[in-house]
Amino acid sequence: MTATLAQKIIPNTDNDQKLVFPISLTWQQFQTLETIIAEMPGLRISYIDGWVEIMTLSERHELLKKFIAILIELYLFEKDIEFIPVGSATRQDENQAVSFEPDESYYIGSEKAHPDLAVE
Repeated sequence: MTATLAQKIIPNTDNDQKLVFPISLTWQQFQTLETIIAEMPGLRISYIDGWVEIMTLSERHELLKKFIAILIELYLFEKDIEFIPVGSATRQDENQAVSFEPDESYYIGSEKAHPDLAVE
């Protein structure tokens, strides 16, 4: 069987990312958990509508993230669309009880309260 280009570039390893089953918490409980998780490298945590998702990161995940970012940025350059890449900074809105860490995010045009595009 012939390997596809994607399989050659992005090999499947035993270190693939793992999703931890979502759990339901209050915003205050989430903030406590987030403080604990912040001390652990290689983990991402998201929160929306009371549900928490914890994800481990792998080399394969990082490779895919970078390929997607390159494609997005090439498209924006080709279409002459002004953008500001702002990476993976944690995004939170306590009023809406939402927190996530995108792999990449972008303001389209000018800077705003939240990015226009977030890749997770």
